[in-house]
Amino acid sequence: MTQPARFLILSASTLAMMAVSTPALAQIDEVFTTAQRRAESTQDVPVAVTVLSTQDLEIKQVGDTLDLQNFVPNLNIGTNTGTSNAARIFLRGVGEDESRGAVEPAVGTYIDGVYIGRIVGALIDLVDLEQVEVLRGPQGTLYGRNSNGGAIKISSIKPQQETSFSGKLTYGNRDRFDAKGVANFALTDSTAVRLSGLYKSRDGFFDINPNGAAADDAVENIGDIETLAFRGSISQDYANWNVLITADYTEDDSDPIPSSIIDTFDADGDIFTIEPAPGTTCFAPADTEITPFDFRPVGCFTGHSSEVISRGISGTVTGVYDNFTIQSITAFRRLDDDLQSHIGFSFAQQTDQEQFSQEVTVSTNLEGPFNLVAGGYYFREDLNLDSIFVFPFRVTADTESFALFAQGTYDVTDRARLTGGVRWTTEDRDFAGINFTSGLTSIDPEDGDTNVNNDFNNVSFTVKGDYNVTDDALIFASFSTGFKGSGFSPDCFSPTACFLPVEEETVQTFEAGFRTQFADNRVQFNGTYFFNTYDNLQIGATVPGLGFTRFNVDETEIQGLEFDLTFRPIDRFEVVANLGILDAEYTELTEAQAGGLTNNSAGCPGTEVLSGQALIDCALDLELKNAPDYKLNIAAIYTQPTTWGNFTLSGDISFEDDSFSLVANSPESAFSDIPTLLNARLAFRPKDSFWHISVWGKNITDQEFFRAGTATGNAVFPSEPATFGVDVGFDF
Repeated sequence: MTQPARFLILSASTLAMMAVSTPALAQIDEVFTTAQRRAESTQDVPVAVTVLSTQDLEIKQVGDTLDLQNFVPNLNIGTNTGTSNAARIFLRGVGEDESRGAVEPAVGTYIDGVYIGRIVGALIDLVDLEQVEVLRGPQGTLYGRNSNGGAIKISSIKPQQETSFSGKLTYGNRDRFDAKGVANFALTDSTAVRLSGLYKSRDGFFDINPNGAAADDAVENIGDIETLAFRGSISQDYANWNVLITADYTEDDSDPIPSSIIDTFDADGDIFTIEPAPGTTCFAPADTEITPFDFRPVGCFTGHSSEVISRGISGTVTGVYDNFTIQSITAFRRLDDDLQSHIGFSFAQQTDQEQFSQEVTVSTNLEGPFNLVAGGYYFREDLNLDSIFVFPFRVTADTESFALFAQGTYDVTDRARLTGGVRWTTEDRDFAGINFTSGLTSIDPEDGDTNVNNDFNNVSFTVKGDYNVTDDALIFASFSTGFKGSGFSPDCFSPTACFLPVEEETVQTFEAGFRTQFADNRVQFNGTYFFNTYDNLQIGATVPGLGFTRFNVDETEIQGLEFDLTFRPIDRFEVVANLGILDAEYTELTEAQAGGLTNNSAGCPGTEVLSGQALIDCALDLELKNAPDYKLNIAAIYTQPTTWGNFTLSGDISFEDDSFSLVANSPESAFSDIPTLLNARLAFRPKDSFWHISVWGKNITDQEFFRAGTATGNAVFPSEPATFGVDVGFDF
């Protein structure tokens, strides 16, 4: 057992003894989840889920999906390389960091039940939310779009039968300014409207100082933030039915994070000042548009820009008839992305994506021992992508998917339950790609057509059993399967590596765990063990002789432990901790796959180019990318009442093992050494007042680190340094 695991278990035991000897002054608030499509206490569900409420999001400074990783075991999130708001989400050691082409996310993101089909735009600002739920493990027998790694469910606050206004202004370092507002109107006894908006801006942390032919093109404050977002919803009740219409619009003009040079090779050792590597001279202006064969190195490009516009409309109809609940969610979304960035070399992309989805579910609430959730899901996506990465490419992909799913639970006794679920999916994808320089195109091996058709069917399932040992202790075990659909590489660097297809990825997951609360519900301690076996894990990497492309790895095994601890000895003080432990390894692969994983032995010890079993053995020893052996976060909240009002002091500290952001575990820029990170916040809310104020800081010790790098030019993409500010809010 690792040292963090021993620490958390010892802490749970110590806190339990403290709680037993402390008067029963407080209890932990009950938290509800909809992980099984009905509201249930998190302590009563045999599911690995983390729930953050509205209050949690504020106190723990969770401003967007990026911040979730501090409070969810084995969750690793970063901004994708060279982008401003594409989410690189890895959960339990598996995820996706390819933001181009017909590539499905491994971890699904849902907003009010609507699946977000692209990782571009998936770093979502969290405004006016009821809660965020992170489900770990395959999701499919209860949810519309299958996700084999997990799901992030974001639920906004629905229109209320009241008239109210709230808002918050933020000012921070680097001229940060945020404005958030929410207005709710009860138009009639059965009609309500809710409007929310966000404006966010901040200067960037990076200065770029080119030399040579670009010496006059120096720029400051690259990496700035500028985001504008609106959401409006109207709710109408009709007897036992409710109709909810929601529309949203987000325009994000934030700069992409620029590539810097790892400090050991950097001219001044500062990853926030970017200049060419020692001995490198810029050979062209730095601020011109990106063109094919644009090999400007790190520090010689200053034309970073990004415009991402996403918008959508959805209609949710919910009705209750006797012991049945019927729900329909219809949604249309559109995404436009225009990016100029640098990822080893200059990189540009333009994305045009539309998606339509329809989900219908029926759930029962019977008095007998059996209840069921069943539904159908339809999804269609049209994607067009133009990009320049050395060569100019165009990719189009049209996807159509239909699924039927059902999950039922049977109460064997008043303490024991059995659950089973099944999902049938059929999916059809038409893909076409072209390299405009070489004229190479995608080729269907069956008929030679440049438009490649890929269709498949999948049946996945889950079985689980749970048992209440006592009223305060639940144990469970489950086995489930999931899949990630087949796809294509968006790259074509040579005739032998031109828009290569990847096969369907499947996973088998075993879980066992416990949910406990004791000491008069002042301590909650939950744990989960999981073992995942992936067949044909989809990988994106540089393959010798082929260039950057995608391929499958025969078999991968990942096991781990997840612990959550909450301790509330008195009403004013609470400690929350979570720990994730991972053991991930490739277990079966071919020599060709080993060459791709190691980048032709670049990730192996020594300088010899390996082959055969020696190369396979080297690949088997590699660490999976973005899969640290452990992550631990400890948060504390203390509230002090006074005659003027309540002061609330909160903070958290995070510990994380080192990891690699590239599959070859090399070069040095692929190695992420994450320091200990500290966040803190002090808030004051006057008695009987409509306003409140807080001062806050994130990464308050100003640690420099990065979570992503490239294999070219020792380039890395730094995370934010210290940020701090003041929030002033109102509610009336």
